[in-house]
Amino acid sequence: MMNMRAIAVLAVSIPALMNSSVAETADYTCWNPSGTQMTAAPTEYWTAERLANAVPDGESLAPEKRNLSPQLKGLLGAVAERAPVDQAPYKYGGKLFFTRGGIDYSASAQFVADDNIVLAAGHSMWKNGSASNIRFYPGYAGAAVPFHTIDKAAVLTAWLPVAEDPPSLGRSQYDYSMLRTTTPSTVGNYQLGINTANLDDDVTITGYPGRLEGGEYMYRETARIVVKAGNAFDAQPHPMYGGGASGGAWFLPTDTTKVVSVVSGGAPDHVYGASFTDVTTAMVAYVKGGCQ
Repeated sequence: MMNMRAIAVLAVSIPALMNSSVAETADYTCWNPSGTQMTAAPTEYWTAERLANAVPDGESLAPEKRNLSPQLKGLLGAVAERAPVDQAPYKYGGKLFFTRGGIDYSASAQFVADDNIVLAAGHSMWKNGSASNIRFYPGYAGAAVPFHTIDKAAVLTAWLPVAEDPPSLGRSQYDYSMLRTTTPSTVGNYQLGINTANLDDDVTITGYPGRLEGGEYMYRETARIVVKAGNAFDAQPHPMYGGGASGGAWFLPTDTTKVVSVVSGGAPDHVYGASFTDVTTAMVAYVKGGCQ
């Protein structure tokens, strides 16, 4: 595997990379998301009003019509339910707030692989430019809880040329990001699941869908992986569809310690997510080291 630190691109043609704080390598694009608003504002940027008015971030898919097995037809009647955020592994997850393109958003994320690394959706962190003012609230449940500030954020460099494209299974393989917190997790973290989930596996999917109780609580659902193509999954169903669940963890009920994907685009009957690789593992170390 190519060492992602080996090639530093100092002159980048993509307009969104004109900010000198953004560094691109062969595998990853990293930036400091402190944000001009947060730096310049004389008072706290994330006021209660801003948190309440943040737009649930998400990407919608068209429903698919398939010939379903009797077992999968049974799953399609499933509903999402509140997750117990005071219990593992749900307590590793939380609600993510950020600014992108001048708009404040909310999404889902979780600690993974390290007490200072947070895993989120790529489309939340980079689409029409990079995200700033990023704040992570683990265990968020109807009210602001102790939060973590983000000082480094990175997406796959392969995500940049497809970030503005419509959601697709192929695009979803690049749709994740790694963030570094300035303070460590006090609740623990998921491990990163590489080559852990497979076709026909059931998965538990988590997130903060805005259409359910205003996105104030973490929800969970059960889905089945019906397609594994390259480094991407398609799972059915997705009763948590809608903005806000983006970036929420997928894990196997038989091994709740490992996150195997995160929510990418979704519709009521299916949801896409990446299948992690060794490049994902190296991305954790890269971001933890300050993108050096």
